[in-house]
Amino acid sequence: MTTGTHETHHDSARPGPAPETTAGTTPRRPGTAVDGGAYQVLRDRLTDRASELARRAEALNRRRAEEFGAPELRLTGTERLRTGRTAVPRDVVAVGDVLLFGYETRPRPDRDTTVGDVLAAHDRDLNRLPDDAVPGLLDDPAFQREFAALHRYYRQARLLRLRRVEGKLLAVFQTGEKPGDIRVLRWTVSEDGHAEFLDARGDRDHARVPPADVEWTPATREDHVLGRHPHVSVRGEVFVDTLGGTLTVKAENDTGTPDGIHSEPVDEPLQSLADADVAHARVGPLILLRILPYKETAHRHLVFNTLTRTVVRLDGIGQGVRRLPEDQGVVFPGGYCLAAGSHKTYELDTEGMEFEREVRSPYGEDVLYAFHAPARGRALLLSYNQIREAVATPMACHGWALFDDGHLTLLRPEGDEPARVHPVQLWDTPYLSDARAAAQPVGEGPLARVGNADLVRGISDCLSLARAAAETTPTAEIYATLAAACVRALDTHHWLGDQEVGDLRTPLEEVRATAAQVLAEFETVTDLTRRAAEALDEAAGRIAAVVRRLRGEQPREAAAWVRGLTELRQAQGHLLTLKEMRYADRERIDALAAEAEDDLGSFGQRAVAFLAREDAFAAHHTDLERLHADIEAVTTTAQAAPLAARLDELADGLRTVTEVVAGLDIADATVRTGVLERVADAMGGVNRARATLDTRRRALLDREARAGFAAELTLLGQTVTGALAAADDPDACDDQMARVLAQLEELESRFAEFDDVLGEL
Repeated sequence: MTTGTHETHHDSARPGPAPETTAGTTPRRPGTAVDGGAYQVLRDRLTDRASELARRAEALNRRRAEEFGAPELRLTGTERLRTGRTAVPRDVVAVGDVLLFGYETRPRPDRDTTVGDVLAAHDRDLNRLPDDAVPGLLDDPAFQREFAALHRYYRQARLLRLRRVEGKLLAVFQTGEKPGDIRVLRWTVSEDGHAEFLDARGDRDHARVPPADVEWTPATREDHVLGRHPHVSVRGEVFVDTLGGTLTVKAENDTGTPDGIHSEPVDEPLQSLADADVAHARVGPLILLRILPYKETAHRHLVFNTLTRTVVRLDGIGQGVRRLPEDQGVVFPGGYCLAAGSHKTYELDTEGMEFEREVRSPYGEDVLYAFHAPARGRALLLSYNQIREAVATPMACHGWALFDDGHLTLLRPEGDEPARVHPVQLWDTPYLSDARAAAQPVGEGPLARVGNADLVRGISDCLSLARAAAETTPTAEIYATLAAACVRALDTHHWLGDQEVGDLRTPLEEVRATAAQVLAEFETVTDLTRRAAEALDEAAGRIAAVVRRLRGEQPREAAAWVRGLTELRQAQGHLLTLKEMRYADRERIDALAAEAEDDLGSFGQRAVAFLAREDAFAAHHTDLERLHADIEAVTTTAQAAPLAARLDELADGLRTVTEVVAGLDIADATVRTGVLERVADAMGGVNRARATLDTRRRALLDREARAGFAAELTLLGQTVTGALAAADDPDACDDQMARVLAQLEELESRFAEFDDVLGEL
């Protein structure tokens, strides 16, 4: 059916790390990213130490690659396989050094379907091989009988896939319309590539691989947190609800607000907290959320990162999710999400994709995740590098075959229509078999003593810590986790301090110590930032309340207009003083101050319209007359203090009116002049009242001082008499003298303003 002719196009390109998208859907919390002062000094020191750690780790990784080898994923060629009949390629597997291709062809009415129509053996160069190239594979009489019987009884039988499972080769055929209508032919395949046909009862061997390696924990009523805006608590770290027509995710256990760090609409707005199905799973710092709102049929999958405190929706997790090595994140059909904060979904058709298998390289740093859509005959390969924490560009294909030496053959898709020419890609990969890797010579140097696998884990940990330390939007959680991870790495990898491997321990210990210092300073800065934000919120609320009240009022006397202007000006002044607070949001302060200035001008225009009236200050003059009467009735200096405060309040209000009127754009100059004249007249009344009060207060003060001095002088005389009686020896005399002199000095200080009293003393 097939020939060995092919066209070769060699290409040295290889898929580098796929571009990453950093989750950024979450508003920045107060104190999430701060700088300045001691914190910035420590932050710069941490970045410097992390750079040194990364430099040494990368140098060690280069030595490791030279010592043990570290093949990269690299495209070596693109070829085209030609077939004698039009067919749809379904799969390919490696049996020893032979490639077994599987096709789906249309039945021919004039003849039965033969083995060559469906299965064909090729060498690595895609040259067609005879059926006996692998003894016991395609030339086995028992297999040929089963194959003929299968297509005789099931005229619509078609190949779904070829599969290697625990030393067996399976050929899965669809025999009916239902997904479960299958027949599975099976062979045993030895390590040297020898095959032996078993039977057509391989259904049990063709078991479905669990789509996920995480355990989903459903939320219960014990997780419900009641309040004005209730929610479901997930591990006490993230909080979810589907109330009010919105799916909301919160990072704080706050039932007083409906707002969160992530929200999206739901189909049914009328639902209770218990109506939604919520489940979660933990992978390192990631919390996976599976949510089914009321009256919806499709689960929603979200990922909350406890370090960056961000949320991203990744519904591909529902098809199957697998942990990355060392819980560095998760991978799923068509994308990934890393613990470091980045995530990516590819614009690929992943419908029906299920997890098939994972292949780990013997070098320890790479893992290949394979996904497969059985009904469509499509596969997707994602290669992850543990050291770089990067996923290579995904490889979509009809099928793939991996040889023991790491060479990979891909059947590239070009539509689902039958064709005679089928593109094939050839790749070099790090995914050698364990036997092939073990056969390579082992050195005797310091790196060989540590071992490649331990080196990979240690280098990966160090580079991961260096990247975390260089995070541009740090949080307290990141610093705490960074310090703890440094301790774990130091405890786990005993060889880090070995000078022969580059001494990674020294910069790692410096990163740990600096991270702890940064955390302490960060918490201080965060607290100051929080206080500044709270003070600013309070000031903004105060201004908003004043403006809201003034807009709704229409005062009928000048005093009310003056109080309104004064209150708004004081609120604006208090707002501007917040600029002196450390870590205050100065841009927001300027914006609020500008808004307050506009409101002050608007209210000032209304005030001028009232104050321009001839009788605007009539009530003010009446108040001054009452104040004059109150001043005349004052009998003690204590009674004068409230009156002085009242006069100060009136004076401040009038000064505010003067400042506001002076700053307003009033077209009619006579209006401005009239208002200022009335204000000046009112200010004159205040000054006269103040002068009267001062005169009255001085008179009362003089009278009270003389009465007080007389009483104190009498007391001093009694004290002297008592002291003379008690001074019966020199020591007692000195003691009594000291007490009398102390009392005398106190009297001098209290009555220092009265010259005649001082003379009498």
